[in-house]
Amino acid sequence: MPLFRYKVRDKEGQVVSGTLEGSDVNTVVERLDTLGYVPITIQEEKAGGGVSIDIGRFFERVKPVDLINFTRQFVTLHRAGLPMLSAIGALQAQTRSKPLAKALDAIRKDLMGGTALSAAMAKFPRVFNDLYVNSIWAGETGGVLDNVLDRLVMLLEHERRLKSDVGAAMRYPIILMVGFVVAGIVMATFVLPKFTMLLTSTGGKMPLPTKILIMITDFLAAYWYVVFLLMIGAAVLFYLFIRTAAGRLWWDRLKLRIPIFGQILYKMALSRFARMFETLDRTGLPILRSLNLVAKTVGNVYIAGAIDRIAESVRRGRGLSAPMREVGVFPPMVVQMVATGEESGALDEMLKQVSDYYDSEVEYMVKNLTSMIEPIMIGMMGVGAIFLIIAILMPYMEILSSFGSGGGYGTN
Repeated sequence: MPLFRYKVRDKEGQVVSGTLEGSDVNTVVERLDTLGYVPITIQEEKAGGGVSIDIGRFFERVKPVDLINFTRQFVTLHRAGLPMLSAIGALQAQTRSKPLAKALDAIRKDLMGGTALSAAMAKFPRVFNDLYVNSIWAGETGGVLDNVLDRLVMLLEHERRLKSDVGAAMRYPIILMVGFVVAGIVMATFVLPKFTMLLTSTGGKMPLPTKILIMITDFLAAYWYVVFLLMIGAAVLFYLFIRTAAGRLWWDRLKLRIPIFGQILYKMALSRFARMFETLDRTGLPILRSLNLVAKTVGNVYIAGAIDRIAESVRRGRGLSAPMREVGVFPPMVVQMVATGEESGALDEMLKQVSDYYDSEVEYMVKNLTSMIEPIMIGMMGVGAIFLIIAILMPYMEILSSFGSGGGYGTN
C-alpha cells in the first residue's frame, strides 16, 4: 500500500507527525479521525527522486517467538492495570531482540507525545505487520485491546506453527531436490558430452530429450548471469506490483487459490473475521463500525473488499446474511449461522462457533501438511528424474545400437 506522511493535532492541541499506510488519502483521514486526531497535512511519499532504500530495514524483522512472547506479556501487564508506558518500557528492557527493543523504545517515546499505540507501531512495518497494527487499532477503537491481544497471540502461534510444519514437510523433498540437481549438473557436464561426442562420431541420431537437455545446459552455462539478473528483476517488479492497490488485490485473491495453502489461508481469514466481529460486537459497537474495523483485520484485501460491500448493503438497511450470500466469499455454513444468529439474537455466540470451527480446521490441515506436500514434491522430482535418465540413457543405447550394427557389418 502507499505510504502517507501526516501531521495532525491531538486532543490536547499538540502537533504529532508520523506515517501510515493506506489505499488513498481518504482512508488515512478516516483512520486518523478514528484515533482522535485533527489532520493538518497528509502527503503521499513518492518512490521517485533518489533511491530511498534503507538496507538496515531489511534486517529489522523480529523472530516470531519474540513477537509472540512480547504480545503475551503485554496483554498480561495491560490486563493487570499497569500503565501502557510502563508496560512498554518493562518489555523493552527485557527483550533480547534488538530490532524489537529499538522499535519499543521509539514507540514509548511516541506514546509520551500522545501518539496512539497503533499509529506508533505502524512506523515499524518490519516488526509489526499490517494485520498486527490494524488489530491493535481495532482494539483501541472498540475498547477491547486485551481481547484483541489475546487473539493476536493465537494468530501468531498459528502462523508460527504453520511455517514450522511447512519447513518440516519441505525438508526431505528439498534434500532430494538438491541431490537431483547436483546429479543432473554432473551428468550433463561430464557424462553427457562424452556420449554425444561418441554418438556423433558414429553417425548416430541425437534423441530429442538429449537435445533439449543439451540446449538447457549450454544456455545456462553461457548466460547464467542473464538468468540470475532476470530472476532478481522479476522479484523486484513483483514486489513493487503487489505494493499497489490493484496488485495487492490480485495477489491476495490468487493466494486463496493456491493448492493446499490457499485453503489454510482462506480458513484463517474466516476465523479472523468471525472472532474479531464477535469481539467488537460484544462491546456494543454499531454493526457498521464493527464491519469497518473487521475489514482491516482479516489480513486479505480481497476478503476485506467483500466485507466493505456487506457494510454498504447494511448501511442501506439490509441484514447481514443476504449480503454475505451475495458477495460469494463466505461459505454457506457461515452465512446460515449468521442468519440464525440474527434471527435468534445470538449473533455473538454463532460467530464464536464459526471461529472455533475454522480454528480447528486450520489446526487439522496444518497437522496433515506433511502428508499433503511430500507426495506432490516427490512426484514432481520423479518426473524430472525420468526425463534426466531418458536424456542420458538414450544416447548410450543409440551408441550400443551403432556398435552392434557396425559389428554385424564386420562379420559379413
